[in-house]
Amino acid sequence: MVKSCIKISIIVGFMAFFLTSVVNAKDPDWKEDQNKMFEKISLKPGDVIGKDNWKKVEGLVPDDMVKWVREGKVIMNIGEFGYDASNDAEWDEYGLKHNVGKYSLNKEGVIIETATGKYPKWVYGYPFPEIDLKKDPDAGIKFMHNRDITRGRDGCFKSPFTVEWIGKDGFERVLQNDYYRYNFWGTTEAKDDGNANNMMFMEVTVVVAPYDVSGTAQLTYRKIDGSDDQLYVYIPAIRRTKRMSGANRSDPFMGSDFTIDDGNGWLGNTSKMKWTYIKEKIGLMAIAKYSADDYTRMTQVDDGHWKASSDVEGIKSGWQVKEKHTQAPWSPVTCVWVPRKFHIVTCVPEDPFYNMGKMEFWIDKKSLWGEYKLMWDIAGEYWRTGAYMPQFMKWDKITQSSNMHLFYDVKTDHSTVLRSSGKNIFGRDLFYEYNLKNMKKKFSVSRVGTWTK
Repeated sequence: MVKSCIKISIIVGFMAFFLTSVVNAKDPDWKEDQNKMFEKISLKPGDVIGKDNWKKVEGLVPDDMVKWVREGKVIMNIGEFGYDASNDAEWDEYGLKHNVGKYSLNKEGVIIETATGKYPKWVYGYPFPEIDLKKDPDAGIKFMHNRDITRGRDGCFKSPFTVEWIGKDGFERVLQNDYYRYNFWGTTEAKDDGNANNMMFMEVTVVVAPYDVSGTAQLTYRKIDGSDDQLYVYIPAIRRTKRMSGANRSDPFMGSDFTIDDGNGWLGNTSKMKWTYIKEKIGLMAIAKYSADDYTRMTQVDDGHWKASSDVEGIKSGWQVKEKHTQAPWSPVTCVWVPRKFHIVTCVPEDPFYNMGKMEFWIDKKSLWGEYKLMWDIAGEYWRTGAYMPQFMKWDKITQSSNMHLFYDVKTDHSTVLRSSGKNIFGRDLFYEYNLKNMKKKFSVSRVGTWTK
């Protein structure tokens, strides 16, 4: 009898673990699972969804995007993954092997070491590999901390990107930019660093062109103690660096429909938000056809860092497509829409000066990539829709980076598109570089005005 009870307890515990864990090891059944999702949503590869059959995607994408399809602004071409679009097993399994019970949250929602109560200098793997998504009142913030750590796997990296303004009449203007980030958490590159200044990461966004704003740079320090971001902006017109409030990261970037905190699904300070886990659901991921078929390959160069070597075809917006069509100028015309499982979480900012109200996120279950971000203004009115088209990068690990961001302002009927794959519209290479060497000293206030020199 005792043996039977023990056996039942083990089985129940085993089942409960898989029901509440957010970890996803490499999946040998990914193709079968993808087919099951197609059956459940009554779609198949090759289906085309437009204003005549828009109801087929109700609930599979955010409501504002369903409206795009209903009004004929966007046509969805249903596609499928040709490979298991997951993280590598080493990453997904590390937290289960090393981090169970190791970390906790303090009353501010900041990660601390359970044993000491101190802020950890270095975190690798999911800090919360087991979360009771239904019962844990902190499930939302723990889940987002896991997601944040995953975005640190690229070490110190460079991401060239463009920002395009697109109105109802088409393309308006463009900025060329470089984004650099130095991660202390989520990467083995920083394991023995010591992290003397208690950083989670440092990042710089610098405008490369056009000439009149070239050299404008924004430096952010995010600390491990959950304190307000330290933000500095270099203004080339006056050749001065100014200290700004961390809340300025929620202001429009150079007058666009995009903010720094919008980057890669979410670049905000997670501990400064009140999070709620909502549910898991099947939805559709927007992704480049190339990236649905295969990985973006990376090659290790002489100094040991990695550079993307696949010339990934970017997603064309409506204004770029020469063939006659009726879609909006900002519509991601050449992407495909693939079924995925998503975790839905929401948050509201604690800072009254933060330039947004409620936010809702659709996070890919397998990779923790942030696919959609829905934003309401401070008055509670729906404001902006963000869609993030990823690419899965294959180097000595499997990670994700952006191919394209799309932001749509429902109040102004205006859009901003960010591109970071292949070549931009002027032919400039937009290839990612990971684990850059000897970059740490450049992320200083005294050097923030030197990134384009």
